[in-house]
Amino acid sequence: MTNALVLLGHFKDHVSVSVSEAAELLAVSPSSAHRTLATLRDNGFLRQRSGRRYEAGPMLVEIALGTLAQTGLRDVADPHLRELSRTVPAQIWLNKLADRRVHSLGMHVGIGVALAELHAVSRYPIHTSASGKLLLSHLAPSHIDSLYPDAVLETVTARSLRRKEQLLEELELIRRCEYAVQVGEQRKETAGVAVPLYGVADEILGVLAVTGPADEFDSDTRRSHLVRARSTAQAISRDIRGWIREFQWPRPTTA
Repeated sequence: MTNALVLLGHFKDHVSVSVSEAAELLAVSPSSAHRTLATLRDNGFLRQRSGRRYEAGPMLVEIALGTLAQTGLRDVADPHLRELSRTVPAQIWLNKLADRRVHSLGMHVGIGVALAELHAVSRYPIHTSASGKLLLSHLAPSHIDSLYPDAVLETVTARSLRRKEQLLEELELIRRCEYAVQVGEQRKETAGVAVPLYGVADEILGVLAVTGPADEFDSDTRRSHLVRARSTAQAISRDIRGWIREFQWPRPTTA
């Protein structure tokens, strides 16, 4: 593991590495260095080009782009969220998944609606919010199983999902529709709809959520919120991709 991390760190300042260079860097035999390089290649972190040199693979590039996108997401999204809050009578959230909870990167209050504070969302189980369910729908089954090892789920209101099988069924529906809804599942007086934000590799960076009073969240309101949220999310995703393309990457010093 240590040798693999050292090799990946090599690409901070270099565009490629050979087996002999890797062996010298790691102070191991060429055969040992080759095995480590091959493992990284087989898992997508490196790719082998002509001349037997190894360079950054799609997985390493995706991680780098995802990290960069996360860095700029709040700044890129903020003016869009602010504009949406001027026309939608709701709270507008920018959320992501971290530390087994949903965390908010920002929130704007539209037209006098104030139902929760910025950090309130992190106090609740992931599956009780529209944002959380949407983020869960993009996780691998093994990751979901690690978060939910038991058949019975934690509930906070009478409308919270109670069983893992219910959650899995809803996550499959969310994957097909590309949005999530909750009504009274996290707090009985609130409801919300969430849509995804995508990066350059179509990876999910976070979600845009619109929340408001549950008693005002009828089908027409939900549809209206969804249309506006999707339009805003598409604009944010477009801008974050443009921001990354314009970013000046450090030029490697040596091959």
